[in-house]
Amino acid sequence: MELTIHAEEPEQLRSAALGWLTDSVREYGRQETIDALPQNVKVSAKGFTRIVQSVPGKNRKGLWGYVHVSPQGTFDVLYNPYTPATLPWLDQHLTEQPESAGVTIGRFSEKGEVGNSDISFTVVFEEDLPDQVKLGFHLDTTALVAPGTTAAEHERLLAVVRRACNRYNVVFGHVSYRRSGGVTEWESRLRGRPGDPVSNALQWRILLRGYSWLMVVPAGIAERLGGHGGLADTGAFSTLSSLPNGSLLLQATPTFQQYDNEAVRAVHRAVREALVQGDLRSPSPVPDQPPTNLVVLDD
Repeated sequence: MELTIHAEEPEQLRSAALGWLTDSVREYGRQETIDALPQNVKVSAKGFTRIVQSVPGKNRKGLWGYVHVSPQGTFDVLYNPYTPATLPWLDQHLTEQPESAGVTIGRFSEKGEVGNSDISFTVVFEEDLPDQVKLGFHLDTTALVAPGTTAAEHERLLAVVRRACNRYNVVFGHVSYRRSGGVTEWESRLRGRPGDPVSNALQWRILLRGYSWLMVVPAGIAERLGGHGGLADTGAFSTLSSLPNGSLLLQATPTFQQYDNEAVRAVHRAVREALVQGDLRSPSPVPDQPPTNLVVLDD
């Protein structure tokens, strides 16, 4: 999930980014997860250069967590353990609007190795978009469809998204497979410049970068598409929520697994007049690519 925040003042962007990497992590992971993270880990004033330096060197059991920052104009990635003592360091870097920053939390393997993450929150600042920050939440789709976890994962995801949408000036939001550059599923199918997420983000007031199972449509575009009532009448959305800034939070189907075939087509029909337009590319023949079922390619 990615939410685009717009603000005229850099301080508002910093505040949203810090809130996303702290309060939203707690909202999703529950406070007991944060409390269970190692607290006796060394913090670096400059930032460590390797992940391994940000996790305990001994007694590797239970959870690990670290924060990473990529300063603008460098190829550096700096790390620190995800603890309260790290937050001033993180806040200072967010004030300087790094290329990206994030929080990653997971569990040690039985052998004490740092394995796959359970929680991953990111923020991205683009040099060409000084009035925006993109808040990302990365989730393994198997957690959304597995019978034992689907209900809880949907509840946690929606709680995090609603919290951010009610606190920040969210002007676009989408759910897509994780791709280079943060492109939407729709952008990934467009040839050339129409598929450029930075160029499209500059036009957020008049164009939608894409559509998805869960999405945020800015106020002006929502009105063009018929407003709350008009979009509800399309039957494409199971839930429509008006946000404090006038944007709409739209959910196509009760669960992500149900978003396929006709549900995808219904959302496409509801918003297509506001979509960025361009020539569609054929699905990649390269194996192990993300599925193509989240966008309409033959309309």
